[in-house]
Amino acid sequence: MTKRRDIHDAWNEMVLAWKMVWQASHDLEFWAAFMLHCDRLHGLAREQGLVELEVALRPLLGMLAGLADPGEAQKSQADLLLPNVFAAVRDACSLTPRRKQSDLTIGENEGLPLVVVLTPEVESMAELLLQMENYGYSFRVFSDFMGGMQFALAQRAVTVLIDLPALVDLQTRALIRQANQAGLKWFAMSQQGDFHLRLQAVRLEAQGFFQLPLTVSTLVDALDPLAYPAREEPYRVMILDDSATVLASVKKALEPMPNLSLRAIREPDRVLETLLDFSPDVLLLDFHMQDCTGLEVAKIIRQNKAFESIPIVYLTSETSVEIQLEAMRHGGDDFLTKPISQAQLVNTVMAKAERYRSLRKMMVEDSLTGLFNHVKTKALLQQALLQGERQALPVCYAILDIDHFKRVNDSYGHAVGDRVLRTLARYLKQRLRRSDVVGRYGGEEFAIVFFDATLEQAEERLNSIREGFSRIYHAYDEGIFSVTFSAGLAHFPAYTHLMELMVAADTALYAAKRAGRNRVGRAPAG
Repeated sequence: MTKRRDIHDAWNEMVLAWKMVWQASHDLEFWAAFMLHCDRLHGLAREQGLVELEVALRPLLGMLAGLADPGEAQKSQADLLLPNVFAAVRDACSLTPRRKQSDLTIGENEGLPLVVVLTPEVESMAELLLQMENYGYSFRVFSDFMGGMQFALAQRAVTVLIDLPALVDLQTRALIRQANQAGLKWFAMSQQGDFHLRLQAVRLEAQGFFQLPLTVSTLVDALDPLAYPAREEPYRVMILDDSATVLASVKKALEPMPNLSLRAIREPDRVLETLLDFSPDVLLLDFHMQDCTGLEVAKIIRQNKAFESIPIVYLTSETSVEIQLEAMRHGGDDFLTKPISQAQLVNTVMAKAERYRSLRKMMVEDSLTGLFNHVKTKALLQQALLQGERQALPVCYAILDIDHFKRVNDSYGHAVGDRVLRTLARYLKQRLRRSDVVGRYGGEEFAIVFFDATLEQAEERLNSIREGFSRIYHAYDEGIFSVTFSAGLAHFPAYTHLMELMVAADTALYAAKRAGRNRVGRAPAG
């Protein structure tokens, strides 16, 4: 059985040793250290029956065995041999078929965003790209810049990373111009980070600039907005008016808008129920209704903490300044006087909804991970349970906890710990459905709400995420490490109330921890 971690650790140490050789190719001690790591990797390959890795290492070991007077020529010779070793290591770690080619290919999958890297130092990307396949990307690395750019254009790559020389030559400028004309976004990278090179990159319309060596977190943060753009939900507009004529007029004005979703009701006694179900970004409220006033409805709404910040825009024929001011003092945000022009209605609704969405995002998001915070996650879980009850659909709730996270902070520092939290947050967002809810519950705990998913479906998805996350390696100053998480899972309708469901999931999580961690615990049927 292949011990993936041992192989990866040996390769990591070998790469670090090679970096020392690269910086001082005439230093025999650096070559000797590099040779020891090559021997260790070869021994692991033989011990674990990894024939392809053994075969890939033989030419390199043969070259090192005859090394007498090392220098640039020997470094170049090793450069040519390392890509094959890397490919064999990748096969041993990922258990995917090896591709016999000189260029590096990582995670080649038609369903993943393609990133093309153009650099004369192909082998220097090996360790980084071995990790990037776990982040949902397909990578190709080319030393032939022209061929690589043609490949990127033909395969519709998400972006291209171009290793720039100190003075960008005409050929590179021509390739960049080709990318710009095709609308292909590109990033500059270089060992140098001086102002003049960055200025050249800006003038050539680079999306960003990376100073080598690249780190996984830096690369992911830059690529994600291009490869996985956030999809903004349509602004939700709710209207309460007992006049069928007014409702028809508002619908006529707003329904054609592509980024608006409209919910209209005529009965004031349905307002709280609809607010909870629809979660509007703005409420249009008739000021004069048959059984009550809009002012009274607004007071009822503002007495509910969950709705105290929703913008309320009154629709009224009232022109009295005193009455309008009174209404504003009791929860109103604006007035639209009937008859209302379509342009005025659309502009007011959009302005209020945009501002509310922006403010709410700051209020409901966890500042470190960008996920929903504890309070918002609980609110969305409650909303999912109500919807599941009405539609007779299952809802699953999971609580996740990173195993031994205190050791991570104590051993590698809180900055590294924060990166681990952000990595898991990103991994969860990328591998869950848009209908699912994921939030940071606090500390190293995360919560997931699976809507319209059976217990078996949710457990299968959680285990897939758990296994994938355990294969991600996190960097610190002296090397890499990996972490795992445990999870507890409970479902509705086995548990019908919010607190019952949450307690059941917590109990299942603790059971998973006691059973050895790195597993998903399932709550009993209830």
